[in-house]
Amino acid sequence: MKPWELFKELWDAEYINSGDDVDWNVKVYDDEKVVRLIFQGSVELRDWINDFIFPIKPYKNQENTLWVAAGWANAYKSCNDEIMNAFISKVTEYKDKNYKIEICGYSYGGVMAMLAAEEYNFRTKDKADLITFGCPKPFFGKKTIKYVSSTVNSAVQYAHVNDFVPRCIPLIGYDEINRVFIGDKFNVFKFFNIAKYHTIYGDQSLYE
Repeated sequence: MKPWELFKELWDAEYINSGDDVDWNVKVYDDEKVVRLIFQGSVELRDWINDFIFPIKPYKNQENTLWVAAGWANAYKSCNDEIMNAFISKVTEYKDKNYKIEICGYSYGGVMAMLAAEEYNFRTKDKADLITFGCPKPFFGKKTIKYVSSTVNSAVQYAHVNDFVPRCIPLIGYDEINRVFIGDKFNVFKFFNIAKYHTIYGDQSLYE
């Protein structure tokens, strides 16, 4: 599936709502031989509240502690067992058929996808491909970024040059992994037109 097609799929998909308003689903694409865990972007007020809870917190007490913005960490932890149980069960069902494993998300859902990709590796020791669109920067510190990068098979995080959201959290130390900028040159007058540039990822011409 091409990236613009995947974005449209994320935009139009039906989702399960769990925990602290996390929208997700597990879908199997037999034509592509892919099992995907997908996450929706911010839709409700609760999502936006979580977006702005910046202070970092240790996500896991393990050798590789993740430092994550607390709002997103709390949201994902509110339903991670339900999500992982469903996803791992479906992956196991298709494992002998050599289906690819992908974890994908848009915007707020991109952050959930990043956390899910790390947890999938932590639980199974297998690695998924991570693909996101317009994803903010949830992780703090070089060690956390290096560790999360090591838990995925590959990562492509698409960000339009004039989309404000992927620049958040706009504080030193916060980051994501393997961001790929798309679109025309940066224009300060376009930068805060979030309604347009944060929803533009279904435009095929951006990827050509």
